[in-house]
Amino acid sequence: MRLRPLAVALFVALLFPPSTWATAGVEPAAPERVVKCAECGMNAKVDNRFTSRIVQSGQTQYFCDIGDLAAFLERTHPKEYVASVHDFKTGEWVDANKAFFVVNKKIFSTPMGWGVAAFRDRAEATATPLDFEALRKALR
Repeated sequence: MRLRPLAVALFVALLFPPSTWATAGVEPAAPERVVKCAECGMNAKVDNRFTSRIVQSGQTQYFCDIGDLAAFLERTHPKEYVASVHDFKTGEWVDANKAFFVVNKKIFSTPMGWGVAAFRDRAEATATPLDFEALRKALR
């Protein structure tokens, strides 16, 4: 009778080797969401620190680079929209009209080479930051 529990344990160990014990019940990481840039058509990860978006009439459009967002707005002149950018430091979405922007192609290697980073806090920006309107003018 003493051998029975040992036999069961051995049988279970053969069915479920120790290498599977650590991962049992652990969810795999969610795949990163990839979107197409509304300006240049390039694929971009939604959580990339340089990705931006606009919401217009309930539709969301993404941009691989903050500069592409500015170029799109300059080209299309939409009337009503809400633009958001990622805070460079935290990666959180920030209203573009409340963000501070720094343009520096040597420091910020962005997908389309615009060299623009956004910051929630003015103090986090390296150099003299621009507001959203000034950024759009500077990138024309």
